[in-house]
Amino acid sequence: MKLITLTVAICGGLVAGATASPPIPDRVSAVPSTKVLLDNDCVRVQYHDVAVGQTVPMHSHPAYVVYTLKPFKARITLADGSQRISEHQAGEAYWNEPIAHSVENLGSSDIHNLIVELKPTAKCHLKK
Repeated sequence: MKLITLTVAICGGLVAGATASPPIPDRVSAVPSTKVLLDNDCVRVQYHDVAVGQTVPMHSHPAYVVYTLKPFKARITLADGSQRISEHQAGEAYWNEPIAHSVENLGSSDIHNLIVELKPTAKCHLKK
């Protein structure tokens, strides 16, 4: 009886694992044309551009800072399907917790931002 229980548990685990959602890719994987300006043990700095009317597919970020180069208006759709509108002016900097989302440019001009992602396992040390 123990062998049957173990077999059912293993098979059940395999079925459960097979139905799990694939991980959401980071933006560089989701949009291979993303310009990475710096990538080291501590941060990854990216230039994000989204053309008028373009939607960037679902992707993820660790905790990150955004510096807005041009004003923009975008629809943010989270992994759970909820949506919000994000509007920022040129020169703003803001913080985001880790997130998975898609971005649709609703504005009349391209979105241009610098993104500084903090690496969650970074072991950064300042040189003295």
